[in-house]
Amino acid sequence: MYCTPFRGRRTAAATIVAATALLGGATAPASAHWEATPVSAHTQTETLQPEPTSPTAYEFGETLAGLEGEELEITFLAEIIGHHQGAIEMAQLELERGTSPDIRTHAENIIADQQHQIEQFTRWLDQWYGLTPDEAKAQAPEEARQEMATMEEEMQMMHEELLAVEAGEGFDVAFVQKMIPHHSSGIIEFLEPQARAPHAELRVASTAGITTQQAQVADFRTWLAGQDGNV
Repeated sequence: MYCTPFRGRRTAAATIVAATALLGGATAPASAHWEATPVSAHTQTETLQPEPTSPTAYEFGETLAGLEGEELEITFLAEIIGHHQGAIEMAQLELERGTSPDIRTHAENIIADQQHQIEQFTRWLDQWYGLTPDEAKAQAPEEARQEMATMEEEMQMMHEELLAVEAGEGFDVAFVQKMIPHHSSGIIEFLEPQARAPHAELRVASTAGITTQQAQVADFRTWLAGQDGNV
């Protein structure tokens, strides 16, 4: 699915509407309290579901909607680099402990795709603004810095919970349950630069990021639905 870039400045409300459409109509209210779902044994009657998307991701999307030009690009790049690194670390755990060939292939693709974007985005930060990712984060608006800190804590929680899961089919399920909301957060973050980033390169890369992660989320949801009663 190709995402046509939006034109003009997007309002915060429009960001939520766009995110809702891209994520299949499922969003978390900004006021909701996010908590990771404990990993537990599943019975044959349970329906496996992904964990919820962090409300802070929607708040950060709204914050980006209020930024323009250089500030928009710097703030987005400061966040997405760390966000991608978190996905890579979870994918590496899947390769160490997972057993599903399909999910392991997705993990390999996540590592390759997101490492490429990390290198690309880090290079652009330096070329365009003379900043490292840490320097870019320090220049972000205070509200954005607070939201980034919250999302970093949530990613660390996800990683720690995966570390506690034993290798095997159950690990595949736990990985997918966490990667779906992680990718959903990334899609939300890509919306504003896809629409309004001053550099065309970043608009194109954001569109690619949305398309890739949407496809993986769809595959993960289909796979997870097929695991009911098997774990």
